Amino acid sequence: MFKGSAQTTDFKNPALKYYLNPEKTRFIQFSGYMEFWARYTELNPGSKINDDRQNSSYDFSIRRIRAKMTMRPTENLTVVLQMGPSSVNVNSKSNTYMDLLDAYAEYKFNNYISVGGGRSTWTGLSRFSTGPMATLLYDMPAFATANAGSTDVTVRKLGVYVKGQVGRLDYRVAVSDPYTDASSAPKLNQAVFNTDAAHQLVSGYFKWQFMDKESNETPFSAGTYLGKKSVFNIGVGAEFMDDALWHTNSAGQNVHDNMVNLAVDAFYDVPINKDRGTSFSAYAIAMRNDYGPNYVKVTGTSNPATGVDAASGTFSGAGNAYPLMGTGDTYYAQLGGTLPYFNKDKNTMQLLPAASVQYSKFDALADAMVVYDAGVSLLFNGHSSKLTFDAQRRPVFGGTEGANLEPSVSGHKMMYLLKYRIDFN
Repeated sequence: MFKGSAQTTDFKNPALKYYLNPEKTRFIQFSGYMEFWARYTELNPGSKINDDRQNSSYDFSIRRIRAKMTMRPTENLTVVLQMGPSSVNVNSKSNTYMDLLDAYAEYKFNNYISVGGGRSTWTGLSRFSTGPMATLLYDMPAFATANAGSTDVTVRKLGVYVKGQVGRLDYRVAVSDPYTDASSAPKLNQAVFNTDAAHQLVSGYFKWQFMDKESNETPFSAGTYLGKKSVFNIGVGAEFMDDALWHTNSAGQNVHDNMVNLAVDAFYDVPINKDRGTSFSAYAIAMRNDYGPNYVKVTGTSNPATGVDAASGTFSGAGNAYPLMGTGDTYYAQLGGTLPYFNKDKNTMQLLPAASVQYSKFDALADAMVVYDAGVSLLFNGHSSKLTFDAQRRPVFGGTEGANLEPSVSGHKMMYLLKYRIDFN
């Protein structure tokens, strides 16, 4: 018979985990979550919703739904299946199905080495390159998964990986077959992902854990432990793909460009007063990205706009889009921490204020790209049930796309977002 796990969640309920043997070394576990957004966005110049020019918009969206099954049929073998849609709004009428996200198996030889393969987010480069978990702000740093849609599908790729922990060293190395964008013709002196047969993508991330060790059972890393752990890590990572992009030079020849990304980051997350529930969290990263000459990716998360008027549009494009990633340097930092419990006796409800800044100097742009976020979360039951408010200030880059242009900042726009997250456990 299956027996429910004695392990409890943030809701103080038994986890949806059923043991397959009396020793409780084999199990099947179900989990998931949903994130709902309500948002007001100042739209970029010329933005259109359907055929209507709009300066701003109110919209609702389901940012993510995840349904996950983890099975351990033997002590050393783990199988993970996960499904769910992302960024479901009125502009994604056909994207409301339960898409396959993860399907991979992993064999653990010992704590030093595990080998896995399938479709997953196991990748290298930085702490948050695998996507979100227990985020400090309303979402993960978007630039950390900036290749989404260019080399992957929802940050997932098909491939194999090796991971492990040796003393205080935690490592992961992945080799994957990237999904390719088959519609990008080469541009003059501006790299874009090419239409050739894709080479394999190799990535790795290595971190040294100075304090408490973090689990590496899943590919995701927490944005904050809310004072439950004392963590200080320094990590380095890299990502390489041969001939990933191409451009046309002044002689009219097509030139292939390698994708080479390098990063170093640090994560510090500690309790201040465990009895009162207070904690402090900080994360910083420096990243060097080389995609080829003048590459820049302009995108907007769950974009409320459907198009842009060509006569009045800008380099930033439609809706809430802005230059997220490109050839150049990116620096990012986030700070935050939990305030005392509202009810110390019951350890219930607390506030989590936080702020972040991304500073990027891309070769294709005349000015630095700077995005600010500041917000606060009301934690009903830790990360499992929380309401988050965020205010974001992003730049608008004037001019239009073209060879040898260096768009500059022509203004700024705001976004105000309210998110509710609930875990299924």
